[in-house]
Amino acid sequence: METRIAELRVKLPREVVLSIYKRINDLDLPDFRNRRLRLPCIVFPVLAIRVLHRGNEKLYIARVSELGDVEFTTADDLPLKEPKKLVFVHPWIDHIRGPDSVVAWGDDPEADTNSNCDSDYDAESDGVVPPSPLRAVSIPEVDGYTRALYVIARLGQPFSALLLIQQRKREYRRVATEKEIVVSGLGTNIPTSIRVGRLAIL
Repeated sequence: METRIAELRVKLPREVVLSIYKRINDLDLPDFRNRRLRLPCIVFPVLAIRVLHRGNEKLYIARVSELGDVEFTTADDLPLKEPKKLVFVHPWIDHIRGPDSVVAWGDDPEADTNSNCDSDYDAESDGVVPPSPLRAVSIPEVDGYTRALYVIARLGQPFSALLLIQQRKREYRRVATEKEIVVSGLGTNIPTSIRVGRLAIL
């Protein structure tokens, strides 16, 4: 992870890192109403798709934006002539954001956190502001920019994708559910215009 963080510091401008982080962090929670699941996710459109028949099994090979070729098997009949109806999504937003307990984050991702143990001690002795509970334990404090880099590094890891097909009115239905579809992830080749949003799934 640390090697990936170091590489991302070099490859991505700071403003791009913070912009991607903000878009992911601002995603709403999933909710279910009117018989539809509204799922926050990272979206990867399918550009082309073909199928190979192996006995009773169909092996699909999809060319996916940013992810390259993704292979999977399913008994479903997918629209080979309408690949734009298909999208792969990364729904594991909580994993991308990461556990809050791992490190003590700064409050503002666009501002570096300046910690000063002496100032904390003085504030406590004057009875003005007690020291932060996070600083009372031996957890390294991380500035907001580094926090954003960790989020983007997790975004680049391999993940189990969901395949969705578009229905009417921008609603989607999940297909190819028989087996887990694991994709290799983005690595450190993070697109600056990554697509995030909440999709309505029937």
